[in-house]
Amino acid sequence: MPPKDDALERLDKKLGDSASSTEINRTKLYPKSTGAPNAWDPTPGKSVAARVSKMKPLELLFIGSIVFFLAALLIATLLFFAGNNTVSSKNVDIRITGPSEIGAGSTLSLQVVVTNRNAVPMELTDLVVEFPDGTRSALDVSLELPRTRESLGTIESGKTVNRTVRAVLFGLQGEDFPVKATVEYRVPSSNAVFVAEATHTIRLNESPAAISVDALTETVSGQKATFTVTVRSNSPELLKDMLLLASYPPGFVFDSSSPAPLGRSAWALGDIEPGGERKVTITGTFTGEEGESRVMHLSAGNRKEDDEDTIAAPLAVADLSLTVTKPFISVELALKGSTASTHVISRGEEVTGTIRWINNLPVRVQNVNVTLTLNGQILDRFKVRASQGFYNSNTSSITWDRSTDPDLVDVAPGESGVQEFTIAALPQSAGEFKNPEILLSVSVNGSRLSEMNVPEAVQASASAKAVVATTLELGRSVGFVGGALPLKAGSESTLLITWQVSNSGNAVADAKVTATLPLYVTFKEGAEGIAYTATDRTVTWTVGDIEAGGSRSRSFQVSVVPSVSQVGASPNLVTGHSIRALDRFARTDITRMANDLSTRDIPGGGDGRIAP
Repeated sequence: MPPKDDALERLDKKLGDSASSTEINRTKLYPKSTGAPNAWDPTPGKSVAARVSKMKPLELLFIGSIVFFLAALLIATLLFFAGNNTVSSKNVDIRITGPSEIGAGSTLSLQVVVTNRNAVPMELTDLVVEFPDGTRSALDVSLELPRTRESLGTIESGKTVNRTVRAVLFGLQGEDFPVKATVEYRVPSSNAVFVAEATHTIRLNESPAAISVDALTETVSGQKATFTVTVRSNSPELLKDMLLLASYPPGFVFDSSSPAPLGRSAWALGDIEPGGERKVTITGTFTGEEGESRVMHLSAGNRKEDDEDTIAAPLAVADLSLTVTKPFISVELALKGSTASTHVISRGEEVTGTIRWINNLPVRVQNVNVTLTLNGQILDRFKVRASQGFYNSNTSSITWDRSTDPDLVDVAPGESGVQEFTIAALPQSAGEFKNPEILLSVSVNGSRLSEMNVPEAVQASASAKAVVATTLELGRSVGFVGGALPLKAGSESTLLITWQVSNSGNAVADAKVTATLPLYVTFKEGAEGIAYTATDRTVTWTVGDIEAGGSRSRSFQVSVVPSVSQVGASPNLVTGHSIRALDRFARTDITRMANDLSTRDIPGGGDGRIAP
């Protein structure tokens, strides 16, 4: 039986007791005019919690997975960019220890320390050390050492490997030379090659060699200048196979040097012992306008292997700076109206020359003397002439001075003069000369008063060369082979044409003889080297090279059928003979012409007239 005070019992009593004063509390209703709230309840905790409590377990699992993934991604990113990932080149420490300065030519010793801070071992590890240009092996200074490669094997996690690298650096004083160490390695279960690098810079505090130049600071335009270059060793080691290079400025013409160069601008100095030196004397001509500067760059270093005029790296450099000045007296030597340094003339040819000079000083020049010196065995001394000058055959020179030309006594500022002369080479009948030439050298001398009224000598010079070209002779002959003789109109006759080339002077190359056949002459056959072109009716003989004093000959056959219109005449058989060749000594093309061959040249053919 239920207890008397339970809830049902109490409810029953309330319903059955109508006189009970107990009132039932009811929820009050809001008036109809009450409006909706303007904002959300600021304390929605109970409602959110209610919603969360109503979410299904799978939804909660999905949301939790997304949160976990984002957190893992964030952590991985931070670890990666912080360099704390398992395998990274940043976890490989490379330290290079060694001097920051060293004298060029001294042995450099560097210690390379490699530490593996990765969580896995470094396998197949190689250490590559790259050196700057000009580095040589410490074991043999003559060998270039661009790089070294050494295997370090496997470096376990947390382990360190030390290596010592030695080399000899060469270069210019004050230069910085970077030495780069590179570690190449693999990791387990990967074919990728990882690379870590480090660089150490060394400054050269002393050059192994030095260049000094002994020269004037000014040079006269157009006149030869001589200067001496000295290469000195500062290295405690032997400088092997040294080379001096010169970079010529515009307006410089090399003339000669001692010792002789390799080409025009390189000199082999050989091995230079510690403290030793080598000298090179160079002569050349600078040209330019008044006040212009000319700079010649000089460099010295070890010769590059398999290249005779290139240095591996410069060990010393220097510049020769000169100022070009106008000559006190300008002089110009011309042959046949040309001021070129080399002229080509022929045997027996008379050549006219001129010497033009001008006083460039702001003061007067007194007692001007002009001397032209002639040298060459082929000079015809009996044909040398000079206008207002004296030719001395004993000294082979022509002189113009105050005794031959009164205008040379006193020359005003800016005043000029011209001296004329004539020379000639010996004719062909005088014999043969090998590589004949005539050298001409002119000097102009005078005196001026200095600011202290002391006479000072002024001078200028110029030179030229007349190269005598070879003499080529083309001989022609015709022989009768068969047919009618004398030639008859309407009858065919066969003739043999022979060419003979003789070279009396210099060796020639690519000699070629050409001629033309008239319409009534037909080419039949020729010896080796002779060709016929029917389109222009040209016969060509390719002679080739002919040595000095040599000769060549070739023949070919033609047939002739004269016309009745030629009866009583002596028609040509071969016309337009010419020979062309390159004179190897004079470096010029030679062309010689020869007379035509006609029926008059046929032996036994009488006057060569065509018979009816």
